[in-house]
Amino acid sequence: MNSYDYKDAEDFHESTKHSEVSIQLSRHRLDWRNKPRPFKFYTNLPPFALPPLFPMPECGTLRSISTGQVQNHAPEHFDLKDLAEILFFSAGITRRMNYDSNALYMRAAPATGALYPIELYLVCGQIAELIPGVYHFNPGEFSLTKLREGDYRTQLSEAAGDDKNILDSPCTIIFSSIAWRNAWKYQDRSYRHWFWDSGVIASNLLAVTACIGLQAHFNLGFVDNTVNKLLCLEDRREASIALVSIGLGLSKNLSSTQKEFPVLYHETINSNIIGEVQYPSIWKVHEASYLNDKDQVKNWKSKINTGQIRTQASPIITDSIPLPDTNYPTDPQLGDVILLRGSSRQFLRKPISLNQLTNILQASTTEIPLDVTYDGKYGNTEIYFIANDVEGLTGGSYYYNNSTRTLDKLKKSVSREVSGYLCLWQSLFSDASVVFFLMAPLKRVLESRGNRGYRATQFEAGVIAGKIYLASYAQAMGASGSTFFDDAVTEFFSPHAKDKSTMIAVGVGIPGYKSKSGQVLAGKFSRNQLITEVL
Repeated sequence: MNSYDYKDAEDFHESTKHSEVSIQLSRHRLDWRNKPRPFKFYTNLPPFALPPLFPMPECGTLRSISTGQVQNHAPEHFDLKDLAEILFFSAGITRRMNYDSNALYMRAAPATGALYPIELYLVCGQIAELIPGVYHFNPGEFSLTKLREGDYRTQLSEAAGDDKNILDSPCTIIFSSIAWRNAWKYQDRSYRHWFWDSGVIASNLLAVTACIGLQAHFNLGFVDNTVNKLLCLEDRREASIALVSIGLGLSKNLSSTQKEFPVLYHETINSNIIGEVQYPSIWKVHEASYLNDKDQVKNWKSKINTGQIRTQASPIITDSIPLPDTNYPTDPQLGDVILLRGSSRQFLRKPISLNQLTNILQASTTEIPLDVTYDGKYGNTEIYFIANDVEGLTGGSYYYNNSTRTLDKLKKSVSREVSGYLCLWQSLFSDASVVFFLMAPLKRVLESRGNRGYRATQFEAGVIAGKIYLASYAQAMGASGSTFFDDAVTEFFSPHAKDKSTMIAVGVGIPGYKSKSGQVLAGKFSRNQLITEVL
């Protein structure tokens, strides 16, 4: 991959934009007989049950997501209960809901269409009660399946450009996406959702690890074929997205078992009754961003760390309002908030406070430990929003200037129906108190970062969206993510946003119903139950 090539990503983004015309002309209909199963099961490999009893993250939610740093003293070791806590509160099952004669299994982090395309794998060294190996995490059974035995952290580190964090950590979790699981509903555009859905899981994970006292670091730059091979992924069906090393500095007794590793194929239970539909454009854009050796990885990382690609403030503002200091009257425990979180389906047309809005903005725009951000700081995603009903803030459209901590007002007296229209005519987003549009100067990002910059930009926006979710639920609000009319959003926020592309939208407001908290359902379901009753 040439670091400067970006045509495939640019073409893909343009071809998957939503417009009034594209929505009206779409003939796509859901085939419910062929809905993908949301769990991956290996037929010939035994699962290893994770401990169902583990600590709850007890730190304050807003502080956990806003500091981006270790909050407690760092633990002296990393054990299986720590791993179980991280996996559950990142991607575990928190609700089982009946739907006709089937069941829906809802997870700790949201997913587009509740389809859950993201799988988690682990490359671990020696951890108490877990031998070194490569594992797959099944959230339904709450188990690990060993795919390879041995310590492969050296090979994974080399694939990530000799990344030292992988060697210094007892475990690295790898996010992958099963393409068809989301494409069943969203077709080609579902590729964007790979990074939204993995990003919101990442925001949970970062908050939980910070609460435990463990440092974490994400790598989006790695040799794709090596990592896919290590995880035994089926080509053009599933692909790795991101690596996150957990417990930096706690690694002991690193001993790579072998330099090379063979190609392995492990049979899995069919995910569909009828069969998968292929979307070639997804694999075309994804493979166009492959890095083929560690030198390409190092080159890509060195180029992207030269500085942030942020837009300079535009003079087209009607007012600039200093953001008040953050104030947390209450800060509920992180574990409780993750269990409570859902995706709101109804908002009351009631106001939120300026303090609540401030806390969301401050918490969601702090440090993300990525290899693609500048010195680990907030990167290229910029927040625009429509304030429909905020006490202490006049209605209108705004740009959050993170560098000056000001709300730059762009338009006055915006009808709240506008936010619903921009989110594909959905009244939910007209009823929301605030609708955030996470945007980025995509053209300039791609010119600097190449096709792979598309992954990085979408992923970063997904992490920020996940933080918005957590910050909202921590303050007795609800939140819901949305797709959008791409060019209409840019046009609405222009001329300030004339060079920006929208990555994701999130509505926040007062829920129209009392959400029932989820539960820790680790290890509560059998494989047979998950296969036979799932929708």
